[in-house]
Amino acid sequence: MPATVEALLIAVVFVMPGFILVRTREWFVPPVAKSDAMSLTLTSITVSLAFVPLWLAAAPDLLDVRHRLTTAAAAASAPSVPLGHRGVVAFFALSLLLPVSGGLLAAIAYWQDWYPKLGGRVLPRLGIPAPSRGVGEDIWDRLWLNSRRQVWLTVYTKDGPIYVGRGVEFGYTSQGRDVRLGDDTRVYDENWNLIQNTRDHGGLGVWIRVAQIVSIEIYDPAPNATAAGC
Repeated sequence: MPATVEALLIAVVFVMPGFILVRTREWFVPPVAKSDAMSLTLTSITVSLAFVPLWLAAAPDLLDVRHRLTTAAAAASAPSVPLGHRGVVAFFALSLLLPVSGGLLAAIAYWQDWYPKLGGRVLPRLGIPAPSRGVGEDIWDRLWLNSRRQVWLTVYTKDGPIYVGRGVEFGYTSQGRDVRLGDDTRVYDENWNLIQNTRDHGGLGVWIRVAQIVSIEIYDPAPNATAAGC
């Protein structure tokens, strides 16, 4: 029994806080792909390491609770552990309250674009070039979910045709994300000869399967914006 309790405490300290934080963030900001069990476990352990200093600071109170519980198991007359005990409060705060709050804060930071903003301020001071905010792993979210305007895309495909139009929608598939361009999309061949203007054929736009996409160039219509490729 003691070995089981010790193993449970290790899991609570080194896995549970990170797991709760990651799951809370994913509840508010669903990931593109479902994490496998191994990846989720490693991520949870990594995030939980940030809580270790707090666990160490609360160790005296936690050990006192453990001592009282161990004594209570051996003798019926042992002193009980009140819910207001600092060790009990620290345990629930570190294993539940702080991870949930951290996950919510991480989701807010994502929504408010805090990560690239902070990186743009801190990294140059450390002599590290700040990453481009135009292209990244969340480029699709920047284009559609968090953008109030539509950007122009030049989509190069494997079969040769080049599509130029406004990015109006994307769709999730088992292979990735398909792209739909607007009703004024133009199709060119490899030599940039105009093949078709979708406006002349009903103006329904065009869906481009992700499996056919080689690269995408993005043209932001905002002032002082630059083109980016992904």
